[in-house]
Parts: sequence; C-alpha cells; structure tokens
Amino acid sequence: MIIINQIANTTAVVLCGGKSSRMGFDKSLLQIDGEFMLLRTVKQLKKIFPEIVLVADKKGKFPVVFSQVEILEDHYFEKGPLGGLVTALEQIETEYLFLLACDIPNLNVDLIRKMAESIAANDIVIYEQNDRLEPLFAFYRRSCLHVFKQQLQTNDRRIRKEFDRFLVKVIPLESCVSLKNVNSPKELALWRQ
Repeated sequence: MIIINQIANTTAVVLCGGKSSRMGFDKSLLQIDGEFMLLRTVKQLKKIFPEIVLVADKKGKFPVVFSQVEILEDHYFEKGPLGGLVTALEQIETEYLFLLACDIPNLNVDLIRKMAESIAANDIVIYEQNDRLEPLFAFYRRSCLHVFKQQLQTNDRRIRKEFDRFLVKVIPLESCVSLKNVNSPKELALWRQ
C-alpha cells in the first residue's frame, strides 16, 4: 500500500464498545459479504494515519483476523464513549488522536484531512452537522486528558460537556456530505453504497 500525506503525530482511535441495542448485535463485528466492516474502516484509516487503535469493551470478542490491529480494553467500563476516549488518551504516544465510532460507513478521508489542517492551533477539531456536534468524528489533543478524566467522576458523560475549557474549532459540514451512523438493521444498506 502506497502511503501519501499521512497526518503526523496522530493516532486514529476507533471506539468499538457500544451496546448496539438497536442493531441487535455488536456492530464492531458486522460482516457484509464475509468482510468485517471494521477492518474495511481500519484499511481506510491506514491511508492517512501512522497509528490505528481499537478501544473495545473486551479484546477477546475479536476473531484472529483482527490480530493485525492494536486493541485496547476500555478502562472505564459503562462510561460510554467518554470512557473510551480517556482510555485512548491515557495510552497513545502521539500528540493528537482522531476519534471515530465503529459504525460510520464509507469513511471519507478527505473530510478527515480537511479537519487535520486545523489541529495545530486547537485542542479539538470537530464537525457540526444540522446544528449538532459530532464528537465521535473529531480530533483531540492529548492534553485534553486531565479535563476529560475529571469529567468521568461526574454522571455527565457527554464528551462535549467541557468543550468551553478548550480551544475548539467547529467546522460546519456541507449539506451535500453526511456523517451517518448505522444504528439499525434497516440502515445496513449504507455500508453497501
């Protein structure tokens, strides 16, 4: 694989620990036509990031085909995506991480590259879509760890809760582009587009 213009000093982190209650099965293990969709995402991420890490509730849930990918177990069980973010920030060695949910199909690397242009001047770079921030498709500086770790002690696990304490660059997402999570069986067709 030829790697061009990787985003330096950044680890891509894919959260794989959700309950997937609406889907009825663990979305991180979704297969279509015998291919794990998560491995498809990892392959796309490898085009632009030097390091890829999965954060999961249990490492053991992944079959041997995932042995090529580094997997971290979430240190903060039942703390939602915030716990996965803190777990990753505690363990990465790069200055930034790009956080991604495992259930976003057809990853758009151009969107990620556009965001990366703003990371040096900010703590967080995030898209906004339909007046809603997308914290599971965003860059975070490792120095955010202290604030997020403090927040874990509260019952408010919204990643964006403490954003006013950071330098945050919000990028409006153009209406022709969509960041859509696959949450139910009827949305599985999104992976085939």
